[in-house]
Amino acid sequence: MKNRAITFLFLWMVSSFCSAQNAGFYAPDTICLGNPLLITDVLPLNAVSYNWNFCTGNASYEPDGINMGNPIQKLNAPHFITLVQDSLDFYTFTTSTGNSSVIRCFYGTSLTQFPLNTTDLGSFGVLTNHVAGIQVKKDNGIWYGFVADGNLLVRLVFGTSLANIPTAQIINLPNVSLASGLIIVHSNSQWVGFLTDFVGDSLFRLDFIPNLGSIPLVTNLKNIGQLNSPASITLAEENSNWYAFICNKGNSTLSRIEFGASLTNPSPIGMALPNISGLNQNAGITLISDCGGVNGFVTNCVVQADQCVIHLVFKSGLGGPVTGYQIENNGILNEPYGISEVLRDGGTLYAFVANYGSSSITRMFFPSCTGVSHPFWTGFDPPPVIYADTGNYNILLTVNSGLPTESSSCKKIVVMPKPELSLGPDRVVCQGSNTKLDAGIGNGTFLWSTGATTQSITVDTSGTYWVHVINTWNCEAVDTIKVTVNRTDSSMVDTTICKGLTYFAQNGQQSAAGIYHDTLQMATGCDSIVTTHLKVKDCPLLIWFPNAFTPNGDGLNDFFRPVGANITRYKLQIFNRWGIMIFESKDISSGWNGYFKGSMAAPDVYTFDATYETSQFPGVVHHEKGTFTLTR
Repeated sequence: MKNRAITFLFLWMVSSFCSAQNAGFYAPDTICLGNPLLITDVLPLNAVSYNWNFCTGNASYEPDGINMGNPIQKLNAPHFITLVQDSLDFYTFTTSTGNSSVIRCFYGTSLTQFPLNTTDLGSFGVLTNHVAGIQVKKDNGIWYGFVADGNLLVRLVFGTSLANIPTAQIINLPNVSLASGLIIVHSNSQWVGFLTDFVGDSLFRLDFIPNLGSIPLVTNLKNIGQLNSPASITLAEENSNWYAFICNKGNSTLSRIEFGASLTNPSPIGMALPNISGLNQNAGITLISDCGGVNGFVTNCVVQADQCVIHLVFKSGLGGPVTGYQIENNGILNEPYGISEVLRDGGTLYAFVANYGSSSITRMFFPSCTGVSHPFWTGFDPPPVIYADTGNYNILLTVNSGLPTESSSCKKIVVMPKPELSLGPDRVVCQGSNTKLDAGIGNGTFLWSTGATTQSITVDTSGTYWVHVINTWNCEAVDTIKVTVNRTDSSMVDTTICKGLTYFAQNGQQSAAGIYHDTLQMATGCDSIVTTHLKVKDCPLLIWFPNAFTPNGDGLNDFFRPVGANITRYKLQIFNRWGIMIFESKDISSGWNGYFKGSMAAPDVYTFDATYETSQFPGVVHHEKGTFTLTR
């Protein structure tokens, strides 16, 4: 009974392990720049391992490229290339038409390296200069390679390791004239392949029943989708529906084949895709399903450097309209023909291109991004993530790495910009005026420190004002500004002049008694209103002292000095309110300019003490004291 219980527990553990949940998590679709990204609802709850990549390569952007040259100089007019991973090791296999061969490149455990070794697998006594499409797949622990050549399909049997030298088996392809593109996938528990006939303008389906070691059933689907010298073919599944895309090198178009839910659909629907910009003798195609979005890349088999690669955009999914645009020729592409499948190594996506024109290989890659608070994390509950720049980012979670229950989940995150908010530098306005504060953006919500909810406000009071803005992406920004309201000054001046003399007021020399008004600008930029009460009197003496002056540099009333005639001896002293003498002169023509020790004296009331003699009364010393006002 005890042994039966132990057996039951073991079977329950195995069943639970095998039925473990797929990887999954929740993260918002968009976040604002600078805000932390919070990840929740991570599944499964009890995985053996969790590996997060918060900055994985993104096929929405353009790839970088490195031309890897011609390894061991064995490539000769290469045609097609496939990329495959065996355990931790990476390989490419390239068909070489110039020497009727297959070239194997071994990259070790990292695709960042150039090939560690390269092997010319030869022609196996059967391959010709028509060698074309190639695929390498693993089935029931055995690795198989399939090479299209004329009307033959050559199967290469590697055994349990791609490092082995394979043996070749010949499979006849009835009704095939010149095999070109080849792709093989596992769908609905069955291996299914598709092959394009470059000369016959036809599409063939290959059904491998029960496994890849069997002779495939060949079905001619004929010319569906207006095929015209079809070259590469690629497959992708979206929303449980299968699609094939085929490069028509003959008329520089693409054809789309819709299979529905099953690749063995006997009546798939084909159509030519019109008006895709930039296609020119297009030969190779690959699709990248990355975090819920699909991007495609097509190689144009032309020498022109600016026409080598077209980026396909599927805005409405694989079944909708397709647009394309040329991208930069990174990697020195030269008559690029086949382009491989895409594999992820770490946070980077990789694909390889066979350059027919230069007999070389180009490594295309979509590198992981930079500017993230932590690109990697291992653990169930990742910390908040902060991105330094706006843009599209992919988050990849892989659980139970290397186990039968390994599962991955990917999500695209868009980092949106914060509102471009600036109230500008602090401002100064004059009393009686106002200033407008504008948040400067539309399509958002606003909250001011005054309680206003409009985009702009008008203020006329000193203070510090702030505005809080939320834009259409729910991103927030706050800015503040200090507003200073300076007062507008006013002053009264009473002055008396002798009859026959003048005083500058109200923008002119005045000789008549009256009230005059002047508007002056203070150092703060605000106005100062000066009202002058001017009086005129008869002056019995020959000297007269004004009771105010304005040393503001305008050339009028800038000096305090008496006006007199026939003065023979003269001395003037001026004192401030504390009795300190700040000016002395013995020359009646030299007056005080309003400065003391090199600095402007403050507006105030000052005292003068003057002694003088006149030629009218020789020997008689006159003494006069009084006050005057300095006004600026």
